[in-house]
Amino acid sequence: MQDWLKAYMPEIHPELDRAIYSGVLRVLRLWMVVIPSFTMVTVVFYLFDDVPRDFFHGLLLFLVATFIFNLVDYAILIRCKPGQTWARIIQAGGLAYPILCPLFLVWITLETQPDVLKSFLVGTIPILQIILVSTTVFGFSLMFGLFAGLVSTLLYLAICYGPGAYAAPALPTIVENCVYILIAGSVAGKAGDEAQKLVHRVVASIKDREFVTRILGAYVSEEIKDRLLDQGLSMEGEEKEVTVLFSDLRDFTTLSEDMPPRRVVQILNMYFDRMVRIIQDEGGVVDKFIGDAIMAYFGAPVLLDNPRENAMRAARRMRAELLLLNALLKKNENIELQSGTGLHHGTVVLGSIGSEKRRDFTIIGDTVNIAARLESMTRKLDAPIILSENVRDGLRPEHHGELKPLEQLTLKGRREPIVCYGVSEPALSASDSTEK
Repeated sequence: MQDWLKAYMPEIHPELDRAIYSGVLRVLRLWMVVIPSFTMVTVVFYLFDDVPRDFFHGLLLFLVATFIFNLVDYAILIRCKPGQTWARIIQAGGLAYPILCPLFLVWITLETQPDVLKSFLVGTIPILQIILVSTTVFGFSLMFGLFAGLVSTLLYLAICYGPGAYAAPALPTIVENCVYILIAGSVAGKAGDEAQKLVHRVVASIKDREFVTRILGAYVSEEIKDRLLDQGLSMEGEEKEVTVLFSDLRDFTTLSEDMPPRRVVQILNMYFDRMVRIIQDEGGVVDKFIGDAIMAYFGAPVLLDNPRENAMRAARRMRAELLLLNALLKKNENIELQSGTGLHHGTVVLGSIGSEKRRDFTIIGDTVNIAARLESMTRKLDAPIILSENVRDGLRPEHHGELKPLEQLTLKGRREPIVCYGVSEPALSASDSTEK
């Protein structure tokens, strides 16, 4: 998880709990297939080979008891929730009980055919222990794997120097088998530990991206998300220089009066989808939708070389896209949409703003108010795009000729009037064709 996100994100232990829970369920399901299969093999050997009846009955009874225990363990675990105390106890039991199985196999052998115990201690028992210890990988813990390997090794030694001492293999063979069992436990533990780290990394990566999407909304490009995850993001509020874009549909309420509500929503979604795509392409962030208006900003939280150029280019492309959409709406609905766009560049406060129960990651400040005011003047001044002098000063000189000076706006609470410029339709068309 990115360091800058740790203060805002919960721990991801629940995700690891779910991974362990799912892994143990898989192991238990595996045993419910393996045990019946082994039982069938045992029956075949009994029917076609010289297997003592007592040994067969003891082994069959052990397999049935093991299957029932496994089934009960599975039935209880599946009714628990990941992370619960009972779930963790059952998980530990489901992974640990197979380690004791060789002990029962030795006991059955001692009772029924002690003469074959030596061959069991040389190969069958240690191989079985290695296989069973390997399943502890689903404990997702290095210590659990090491513990399982150590317990299995001690169990093997206890058998060799306890009840099975008379049939114990040579010391080098015992040492070799113990080393293999310990290695199996170490490898299972290390693999489980690496799997745990992988789960952490994957879940953290997903949560990081979900967090960025949640605070900035769904309308943020993947490129911005990636850069944000690398650069970090302050939630406390910080001053940023941005270019704010306000775009609103004119008279849309009047146009929609005679249309079914569902169709109104469909048309708005068509419009928003096209406009948002352009804003994203130009590196902007859609802050919010206000009715049929769009508020976006350029230059934060990810820096742009020239946010004013990006915002102006986005405004031109949005206007051109609206003309294409109107051609479609004129044909199908016999309506045309009209929009106005205001642009202003200045300082804003960017951060998490709101109450304890609901907060939005947004921008506030005089720059936002001025951009909204410029947009509201587009109808009066007969200009589809109006930008402030602050925006004009950041544009390339070749674009200045496309702009026409408009009246100065005196806003309440401001001493200095806002000098603004408009972009006429012919200039827009010429710019569009040049850019294409």
